[in-house]
Amino acid sequence: MSKIIEQVAKDLTSDFPGVSGFSARNLKYMRKFAEVYPDAQIVQAVLTQLPWWHNLLLLEKLKEPSMREWYTQEEYLDPVEV
Repeated sequence: MSKIIEQVAKDLTSDFPGVSGFSARNLKYMRKFAEVYPDAQIVQAVLTQLPWWHNLLLLEKLKEPSMREWYTQEEYLDPVEV
């Protein structure tokens, strides 16, 4: 699967030269995000309001779905300024 993702990353980078974010690493994060949040309503309601790197931190640091959901709601309702 890793070779496929690497090839897709190369293809996307080639097909869309002015667009960034298609690294193999980022595509793996996108796949994980889709696996963890299959419910489109949750994604549209809250997760799209958070910066991408916040979502990545939630995916990497919190394995328990209920904890991710709690932190997501907290960050959405009371954002931390960095």
